[in-house]
This record gives sequence, C-alpha cells and structure tokens, in this order.
Amino acid sequence: MDLWPGYFPALLADELGYLAEARVSVKFSFPANTDRMMADFAAGQYDIIAVALGDLISATHGRAPVQVFLVSDESAGGDALLARAGTDLKARQLTLATNLGGFGELFAREFLQRRGIDAARVVWINADAADIPGLLASGDVDIGHTWEPYVSAAESQGAVRLFSSADTPGLIPDVVVATRATLERRQAEFRRFTGAWLRAVDWWLEHPGEAAKRLAPWVGGDAAKASLKGVRLMQRRDNRRLLGADGELPALAPVLARYSAFFLDRGAVARPVDPARLLRGDLLP
Repeated sequence: MDLWPGYFPALLADELGYLAEARVSVKFSFPANTDRMMADFAAGQYDIIAVALGDLISATHGRAPVQVFLVSDESAGGDALLARAGTDLKARQLTLATNLGGFGELFAREFLQRRGIDAARVVWINADAADIPGLLASGDVDIGHTWEPYVSAAESQGAVRLFSSADTPGLIPDVVVATRATLERRQAEFRRFTGAWLRAVDWWLEHPGEAAKRLAPWVGGDAAKASLKGVRLMQRRDNRRLLGADGELPALAPVLARYSAFFLDRGAVARPVDPARLLRGDLLP
C-alpha cells in the first residue's frame, strides 16, 4: 500500500486483533513508489494491493485478471495540486509533475481545464507523490500533484495549494485489489479479511483520537499522518452500493467509465473496462 490513511484500516484491524480473530495473517509493505508497487504486484510479489482506481485501470490495460473486492475510501481533499511559491500560472511554460498514466494525470487535466490553462503550455514530468515536496522546494517543477501526508509536508515548506480532490467529489476512489485467481482460490480467507477491515473502519470512525494513537507507530510516530483529514472511509453499506453487491448497477460504474474513456483516448487501454469483470461484491459481509 501507499502511505495513505484510507488504507490504514488494514493496519488498525491488525492492531485491534480483528485479523487474528478472523484467522488471517497479513504482512504489510509500504513501497513508497506506486509504479514499482504495481510492477511487483504484476510479478506476483503481493497477494493484495491498495491503490487508486485510476492507477489500477491504466496499469491493468483493462484486461488483466484482477478484481476490486473492497473500496477503501474516497479522496475528499487529501489529494492536491500544489505550486511552488511565486509561480505565475500565466507564464508561457509551466512544469507539472504527477504520476503520468495514472489518476493524477486526469486530476491535473481537470484542474487545467477549470482554470483555463492551455495544456500545450505544460511540460509534463513523471514523478511519484513522495517526491513532490522536494521537487517543489528545489524549484524543479512549478506544480505537483501529491496526497497526504506529503501535501502537508510540501505546504510546510512554502508550497501553495491550487486545487484539491474536495473540488472533484467522487473522482478519486481508492480500492483494494487481488488477482481473480487468488480470490477464487482463497474466497473464505478474503471474506474474513474484508470483514475485519470493515469492522476496523467502524471502530476508527467511533474512536478517531484513539485510532490515530494506535496507528502512529506505523507512520514514524506522527499521529497527524494517520488523520482522516481529506479522506472519507467507506463502510459496509458504502461498499455494497459501490460494488453492486445487492444486484444493482455498481455505483462505482460511472467513475470507472470516465477513467476508461480517458485512458482509451490516450491508448493506455485497448478496450473499455467492464465493471462486471473488474468489480466484485460477493466477498463483502
């Protein structure tokens, strides 16, 4: 998983003993580089990854045998486009850094469109979220896309917030994924894992202060990095609606279609993404 609070219910489920009660043993990894994490997942080094839906679509090319079995959260302000201090948005040329080919590119283009900035004036730079504070501070880029806790780190160094996922409700859902083969082979275990995760979500929402303290050791002792600022956790009812677990059209389908069209237009996927193949709600409690 990336260092993102929306994925931390898994850690909390471990801390609270919910995973042990569910007879599920989980080893956690924080690669700090989304592209490398996706490559390692494709190589079979991880059973489960937590990732933004947009990054998953582009990485799977719309046809790899992976499935979303849980929606962890929605970014509701936790993602942001930041500018280095003194940046002139009317400049002849702007350098913009994000993880190209992922959801960050769509997010950045949404900002450019709303601000009336011609994308032809932008020099695009591929960069991971963790690198953005340093790139802005050094002046290597004018604008960078990142998420919490890197947003707060960049702002503490003088970066200015231009746009956030609070301006794009529903655009950036985060999901938990495994290969279809793994899910089929270990269905009972995944149901128990999902139940423990959602139980931890409920506990977190009822005990936010205590949850931050329990999660602090996982984020270098800084409880602020475990804050739900800008993050909306998804509970059981949300997941059933988003994944279509009750036989209705998955509520995640429209945003999935938007990402699918975006990446089709850029040649990153060969065919439209089929929600029925990608989204799986039968492992929810």
